[in-house]
Amino acid sequence: MINERRTVHDGVGTRELFVEGDVPTVVLLHGFGHPADAWRPVLNRLAEAGQAAVAVDLPGFGAADLAASSAWLPQGDRFVAAVVAAHSQQAPVVLVGNSLGAYLAVRAAASPMRLPISGIVSTATPGLGWTALVRAAFVGDGRWLTWGAGISAPRWIRRCGADMLAGYLLYGDRSRLDPELVRILSTQVYSRRGARELLERATSMKFAVDAEPAVVGVSCPAVFVHGRRDRLVAFASSEGWHLATPGSRLVVLDKAGHCPQLDAPNEICSLARELVMATRRDCRPA
Repeated sequence: MINERRTVHDGVGTRELFVEGDVPTVVLLHGFGHPADAWRPVLNRLAEAGQAAVAVDLPGFGAADLAASSAWLPQGDRFVAAVVAAHSQQAPVVLVGNSLGAYLAVRAAASPMRLPISGIVSTATPGLGWTALVRAAFVGDGRWLTWGAGISAPRWIRRCGADMLAGYLLYGDRSRLDPELVRILSTQVYSRRGARELLERATSMKFAVDAEPAVVGVSCPAVFVHGRRDRLVAFASSEGWHLATPGSRLVVLDKAGHCPQLDAPNEICSLARELVMATRRDCRPA
């Protein structure tokens, strides 16, 4: 059973979806524009396995407080550090992220603060390459995207179009598509204002990630996962992270898209649990 609660991390009020179970806790970080609900399929499977896990709304997304007007990535770093600290009281956490959440997971694992993280599963990790679709969409400053989002259309058309686009961009296996979950992920762009604001934030976030220096110093076990049908982050990005992270693994899921937790929740759960078991062995008294 998935439970819900309000909490505060780094001064940011937010919502956590969580399941009870054995530690170490698996901490789940969603991608850009998503709420913690994107992890419901994985949370359900971790609950069945008796594994403690929590998915949190990042600042400015889902039911979290709005982000400050300053650069978002430093805020995200501080927020994730606070989440990790809150859930590592009994054992170091296993950090699992998708897209923007994956990028934050890598940054957290490489932090000079030496956060209590025993391993990461990083899916569709951006920063080292985008697909041709994304490069074309954000050519120049991406202004035409926000212009297009503001085109007037009946609400039902916008709603259907947003649902179709979300399903296409996030899933790789259409047979796994959950219409209710797609609506949760796409509802924020049902209005012209919502779509325009989200695309403005997406443009700013993409350029911020692209401008960041290379992340180095990941010392914990790391698994990089890439969906072969990812239409947003290029395979070269996941491969590049793997090559730049000594001792890491690269797992390619042939039928998964940009959000492997939606297409292949069993596989993501298994990868997280492998790191959990390794953590338990390492924490066992001699």
